[in-house]
Amino acid sequence: MSYIPLMVDISQKQIVVIGGGKIAERRINLLKTYTKLIQIISPTLTNNLKQLVDKQEIQWRNKTFESSDVQDADLIIAATNDTNVNQSILQAKPDKALINMAGQALAGDVLLPSILRRGKLTISVSTQGASPKLASQILAELQQHFNSAYGDYVDFLYECRQQVKRSSLSSEEKEWFLKQILNDKYLKITKQNEVRKWLSALK
Repeated sequence: MSYIPLMVDISQKQIVVIGGGKIAERRINLLKTYTKLIQIISPTLTNNLKQLVDKQEIQWRNKTFESSDVQDADLIIAATNDTNVNQSILQAKPDKALINMAGQALAGDVLLPSILRRGKLTISVSTQGASPKLASQILAELQQHFNSAYGDYVDFLYECRQQVKRSSLSSEEKEWFLKQILNDKYLKITKQNEVRKWLSALK
């Protein structure tokens, strides 16, 4: 298998998670940040998943898996603790759907990486199932470097880029400016405001 990292909008995709245990819980905690269209198929749920159902953050069908459960799915998460059931899910997958096989990463066609988000900045780390602990360790190191200030900083960079694009600066001047603000000193709001003041004077 050969995997390519992609940024995919799943906000309007149908997500079906089969399984109601801790693995399914971890997958859902990640996915619910990006979509509300999550349906879980399982006769049992963890307490945390029950709370998500009660708050109507996910939909729950209290039943065992049947092949018809995934026919309208865009993304399937096979997260039961039964290898035979997981294999049945894989066999029932429609051609249009993608599938993540929890515990058998390379059997599916989607890997869910460890993710760091700071506003518009997204960094993902994957070892393609070789060592999830290593991915978590690398992510922890990235969290220390890219602290919470980076969310506002990336928004600032976006704001600057939009204003500069509309300005009368030459192409060379625009390029020079956008490189200059890629400096850690502009993580400080005071420095960002200095730039905003300068930009507001541009025509």
